[in-house]
Amino acid sequence: MVVANVDIPALKARHPLGDTVEASGVRLRGRGRVRQGVCPFHTEKEGSFTVYGDSERWYCFGCGAGGDVLDFIRRAENLSLPQAIRRLDGGHGPISGAATRPVPARRPKATSLPPRDPSLLTAAARFYAGQLRHSPVARVYLASRGVGLDAAARLGLGYAPGHGLREALESDGFTTERLRDCGLFMERGSERFAGMVVVPEAVGGLVRWLVGRATDPDVTPRFQALPGPKPALGLGRLGPAPPWAVVAEGVFDWVALAQWGIPACAALGAQGVEKVAASLRGCPRVFLAFDADDAGREAAERLAALLGRRAAVVHLPDGVGDVAELATRPRGRAAFLRLLARAARSAR
Repeated sequence: MVVANVDIPALKARHPLGDTVEASGVRLRGRGRVRQGVCPFHTEKEGSFTVYGDSERWYCFGCGAGGDVLDFIRRAENLSLPQAIRRLDGGHGPISGAATRPVPARRPKATSLPPRDPSLLTAAARFYAGQLRHSPVARVYLASRGVGLDAAARLGLGYAPGHGLREALESDGFTTERLRDCGLFMERGSERFAGMVVVPEAVGGLVRWLVGRATDPDVTPRFQALPGPKPALGLGRLGPAPPWAVVAEGVFDWVALAQWGIPACAALGAQGVEKVAASLRGCPRVFLAFDADDAGREAAERLAALLGRRAAVVHLPDGVGDVAELATRPRGRAAFLRLLARAARSAR
């Protein structure tokens, strides 16, 4: 079933993602480039569903689902791609009364994100790391996740208390313009990662990206990340051709594996598997340790199909939802190494 003569970019432009999401019944908070709400695709209270207005993409930090407006319609209404195209723009305008906007000839430059600033992000990560050493809240939270302070320091983890970052960066010589464009501050000047443990993605000694996780379980959203495309966390540490590697799903899955000294990266949801497969094309054995839920199994299947015979699936023990949970259990590392050995034998 094919939909012919459809200008997909024009179709998407006529149906802005935020309008379409809200028309489906999801209430989005905020008015800037990043808006968030409760995910319609899994049960949650935190509000991990995020819409990026600059890229017209969405991503849920809770279940790992993501994509563009067509992906949203497909998942929301269980449609094929041709059905979603017809549903979205079958000659009847936007769904559920979403507002129609004219198709721009070209996206204005002002809506594009500035390039990331590795020097500034590295300085920010240094500030966060110093704050973590003095934060009982952050240390208690990391201990609850099975992460020791030595490992946190080795991996560059930090804590954002919500104040002092701007002054620290200014004292390091960063200009007002660079601070404005770095993504570390919200539109009203508050710090993006306030109250969060911050995890850096570093390449060649420079931080290229940051993601944060709230230490308070009642704070929403639980996760924040720098605006724009997200990398596969940990890829920068693996090198161009590791002999083997583990691919997990979430931020603290990667933290656990890296703490154990296991070469690993995190896809950060199902939308990252193509990037991971391309980045690991020279790796002869890739172990897939995704979450033990439907979204995790689906992502693992997609990545296994891309990797072919190089893939080996790690099956977590019954009652363990993800690698991060295994890290909180006694002898979690030893248990995971046994699971790796079992997966390697099964893949022969």
